[in-house]
This record gives sequence, structure tokens and C-alpha cells, in this order.
Amino acid sequence: MSAWITLAAAVVGATIALVGQQVTRRSEARRRGGELLLEQCALVVALAHDYTNRLWEEKELGLVGRVDGWDLQADRLAVARLRILSADNRLRQALEELEDAGEELGKYWRGGSSDSGEFDARKLRFKTARAAFEAASASVVKHSLGSH
Repeated sequence: MSAWITLAAAVVGATIALVGQQVTRRSEARRRGGELLLEQCALVVALAHDYTNRLWEEKELGLVGRVDGWDLQADRLAVARLRILSADNRLRQALEELEDAGEELGKYWRGGSSDSGEFDARKLRFKTARAAFEAASASVVKHSLGSH
């Protein structure tokens, strides 16, 4: 009888260990996903700030080619990763608005138009979209990392 109790205890112990490993793996995977999400959101925000800084350098300082040197490839990659990583509607809508506002601002700037009011309105839309994206990102990342 003692052998059966020992065997049952071993089976129960092994089961507890396996369940514990599974829970740990899930927790680690969730944390890693949250970290990836954080990295991509931060990259999109940083690139958006860089974009407006480059526009300012060209407009106010007269520097040439600053906007052309902006890293469009990194932005597209971060946006694609975010679309894959997150199904959150608020984040996706904020990302779409940021992308649309940036595209409209870029088109206007590259078009060489000199209407300062129109440029300022497009720049304001972009900055507003960036702030909305930051807020949506913060909410989603905090939830994803479990730090409400």
C-alpha cells in the first residue's frame, strides 16, 4: 500500500510541476508579446516626433533634405508589426489616423505649397493624431503587460 501512495504522490507532484511550467510559459509569452508591442508603439511615436522635427528644420532653419532622410522603412515595419501584434480597435484607429495625417502632411510639404495656415492645420492634425496614438498605446501596453 505504501508503494501506491508513493507512486500517487509522485504522479501528483509531476502533474503540479508540469502545470506550473505551462503557467510560467504562458506568462512569459504574454510578457514578451507586451514588450514587443511596447517597442513598436514607442518606435512609431519616436519616428513621428522625428518627422515633425525634420519638417521644422527644413521650414524654420532652411535645411535641405531633412525630411527626405526620414526613416520611412522603419516606420512601415513598426506599423506592420503593430497591425500583427494588436487587435485593439482603439489602437488600430489611432494608428490609421496617425498614418493618414502624416501622409497628408507629407504630400503638402513635398508639393511645395507655401500657405502657412494650411501647413499649420495639417501639422496640428498630425500632432493631435500622435497624441491620440500615444494614449491608445499606453492603455494597450499597460493592459498587455498586466500593469493596470
